[in-house]
Amino acid sequence: MYVCYILDGILILYGVILTILYCRLRMNSVNKAPEKKPVEGGIYAGLTSHSTDTYETIKIDKKPIV
Repeated sequence: MYVCYILDGILILYGVILTILYCRLRMNSVNKAPEKKPVEGGIYAGLTSHSTDTYETIKIDKKPIV
């Protein structure tokens, strides 16, 4: 039973340490990230659709069942 308490304590300590390291990593990457300049037209500049109809209808001639 005492082994479970020891293992729980190690697991909690491990979780706290990982959380602290993750938060430090996130804070450092946010502070060092340069501001991006907006590109004229954005990422969709120069893209056009090939046709006006996105979905084409399949024409099926059904024969009546006799």
